[in-house]
This record gives sequence, structure tokens and C-alpha cells, in this order.
Amino acid sequence: MDFEELSEIILEKLKSRLENHKGLKIFAVERAKFEGWIKVEICDILLDYFKEVIPEKNRVDISFSDWGIELKTLNTNIRYEDVKNKIRPITKNTQGVIIDINKLKRLDYYKNKAVLFIVFPITPEDRNWNIQLNRIKPMLSQLKDKGFKFNNSNISGIIYFGLV
Repeated sequence: MDFEELSEIILEKLKSRLENHKGLKIFAVERAKFEGWIKVEICDILLDYFKEVIPEKNRVDISFSDWGIELKTLNTNIRYEDVKNKIRPITKNTQGVIIDINKLKRLDYYKNKAVLFIVFPITPEDRNWNIQLNRIKPMLSQLKDKGFKFNNSNISGIIYFGLV
């Protein structure tokens, strides 16, 4: 499966799960990360298309077929209605994605490598986030994204899926 097809499947199905899961709204309000949940959901989505999906193989979050994917959730410190104001190190969170990209670039185990990261709370227009995103974009050959809103709220986020 190529990147275009895989990104379409993952972005569409993950968006639906993010928007329909009532408990995730609590994480958004608290600005709490939910990377473990994402890992389980991505594995569940991929099992509809691949016979074997393996978490934590070769120190990569998810492996299947000839793919290796690293996952991150990035909670921002951007003021947002109905979300608790907390200090969150967005630059450090962004650096975590960059570290994962560099790790994947060094690995020979996988023909295809990608990163999936979810940023919240955020809007695509946020200037501070776009500064951070511009640190990541040059490291990827392709980057797809899909916006979403947490269940029954105006709290939005963006799912990014990038080909390393």
C-alpha cells in the first residue's frame, strides 16, 4: 500500500474515532496526552488491511508489512475556550517529532517510514503553531493533515501524517 492510500485510510478513520470518543474530550480539556490510545486505535484500523500489525517492534511504535510508524500527541499551550490554561512545552513536543523522524531515517528495517502526530488544541491559522510545523515539514517528503473536533465540543485538533 502506498502513502497516498494509507494516509487517506488512517486520516479518515482516525478522525471519526477522535470525534466520536466521549472520553477524549476530558484529555483535551486537561491538555493531557493520549498517545497510548492512539497506538491501539491505529493498530485496530490497520488490522482491516494488513494481516499482521505489531506494536513496539524494533523500537518503533507500530510496524506492519514494510511500514514503520512513530506516533506523538502534541498538547499546546495556546489559549483556547473551554480548555484549562496550562503551560505546555510546544517547542519540546515538536522536537519529539523531529527526533522520531531522525530515528526512522537511520533505520533500515522498513522500506516505508512515517510519523503520525496529533496537535491539540489548535486551529490551522495559529501563527505560533505554524512556526513549529515549519520545523517539521522540510524533514518529510509528504505531509497530509485532517482537522477534527473533540466529541460534542468546539475544541479542535489536527492529525498530521508524514512520509519520512
